[in-house]
Amino acid sequence: MSAHKSKNFRYRIIDECLQNRKKQWTLENLIQEVSQRLADEFDIQKVSKRSIQYDIALMRQKPPIGYNAPIICVDGIYSYSDMRFSIQNERLSKPDIDNLTEVINTLKQYKSYTHLGDITKIIEKIETIIAINPSAQTKNISFETSEKITKGIVWLKQIFDAVEQKRTIELTIRGANESIRHIVIHPYFIKEYQSEWFLFGLDDETKKQTVVSIQKIAAISPQIITFIEQADSNPQEYFDAIVGISPGETIKPIKITLKISQEIKEKFLQSPLHHTQVITDISTDGALLDITVIPNKDLREIIMKHCTHIKVEAPEKLRKSIIQELKEAHESYYKLSLF
Repeated sequence: MSAHKSKNFRYRIIDECLQNRKKQWTLENLIQEVSQRLADEFDIQKVSKRSIQYDIALMRQKPPIGYNAPIICVDGIYSYSDMRFSIQNERLSKPDIDNLTEVINTLKQYKSYTHLGDITKIIEKIETIIAINPSAQTKNISFETSEKITKGIVWLKQIFDAVEQKRTIELTIRGANESIRHIVIHPYFIKEYQSEWFLFGLDDETKKQTVVSIQKIAAISPQIITFIEQADSNPQEYFDAIVGISPGETIKPIKITLKISQEIKEKFLQSPLHHTQVITDISTDGALLDITVIPNKDLREIIMKHCTHIKVEAPEKLRKSIIQELKEAHESYYKLSLF
């Protein structure tokens, strides 16, 4: 971890501490908290007293050097004199811009790698944020925000190297209620979808394709297992043939015909369900559209979400499957109504 990245992370931790008025923050308490967080996140040893004192002094500096943070110290207890203050509410400081610029320069090295999908969009968004540098009070521009995409970013380099070098790895996955499971995977492709990173690969145990949410990874370890190459097609072609991210139910894409009601017709005309979408008929009742995709869970969820407005016309197998899901949903509601 570079020096200014470490500093920036320390500023964020100190900021969170000083916003928490339920605890009295002595210099020693701040050192302990920062050291613990750095050890947990980056395996960095304890920070020195001098480093934290320097961080506090810099945070008090006016932009672009610091954050103009109203940090006071009374009887050895540090706090913000303004309870509403947070460095996250301020415009980007020079350390912030330095960090983001380094991120951009790193990401640009991988723009030509298809394994990382639409990484150009991420670069453009960061460059826009730096150029505009809005404050939290800015009301005339809005960015989509998500904590999901940052949670797994610490693992991206390791996973990317494993994909490039064709190395089998074991993932420790943190599930619901902090449950832990392990999966040995032959990694093929990294995909960003709806502000979250995913790893596509082959489950070594089941020998089936699988998709893992990178934000749920708790640990990665190398495996001395012969890497299994992807057999059928390249990953980009695979993702081009599905809706969303979940594994496909067939090997090859099939034509699916959907009847869309008048209420949501415009939605699907303006934002196609898939890039293969073709409108075959439009009337006052709605529209008929064809998509050529590999059926999967994400497609089913979209159909079920709009079940009163979307009807599967073909193929018959998918139509019957959706009917069965609707019957099961109806039975569940009927059982609940008996209580």
